[in-house]
Amino acid sequence: MTGMASEWTQLANNVELIALYGEQVAAVQQAIQQYQNMVLHTQGLSQQMWPSVLVQMGDLIDTIGAVDSAANASANAIQDFAQQYRHIESLTSAQAIQRWRTGLQNQIAQSLRTSGVNAARMRDSQSALAQIQAASQTAQGRMQVMQAGNQIAGLLVNEIQSLHTTVVAAEQVQSNYIATKVRQEEEADRAFREFMRDTGRRF
Repeated sequence: MTGMASEWTQLANNVELIALYGEQVAAVQQAIQQYQNMVLHTQGLSQQMWPSVLVQMGDLIDTIGAVDSAANASANAIQDFAQQYRHIESLTSAQAIQRWRTGLQNQIAQSLRTSGVNAARMRDSQSALAQIQAASQTAQGRMQVMQAGNQIAGLLVNEIQSLHTTVVAAEQVQSNYIATKVRQEEEADRAFREFMRDTGRRF
């Protein structure tokens, strides 16, 4: 059962990480929304305030990468469990998480395109921040960046909740499977001891 417990522990840790990322994204969304509302109400955002927006956008980009890594690690752990113990239900969960990753990437790209941001240049944190910095040279560019950030953060809040639900369910499935196997081993061990005791009495 050691291998099972190790994989289950890894999954439990990912559950906590994903929940934490959800909280971080919700905070980023709130901050970006405040800046966006400020622009809408005052028709402008001072250059002095823009670095604060960049910090929030940087946090959002980093969290997107972290969430994707946690999702991939969860899918791999679930798939390893499924293959090692031939557990079809776990394999289905792993496949669902990989589809989630692809779907999220497509939705983020669509949000960027809708906001006029070049999705092809947002493939990594460095290039994404470089494009955001370039866009900040104009008021329209700053608004597009904030619009994209707000949309993506809102999307990510919901998607992380969906991912969290999937991983928690997979964790519970593994937990139940491990408990069943432990119980079966205990029952087999008890039956063996009783058999040996009865055999000893006869002889």
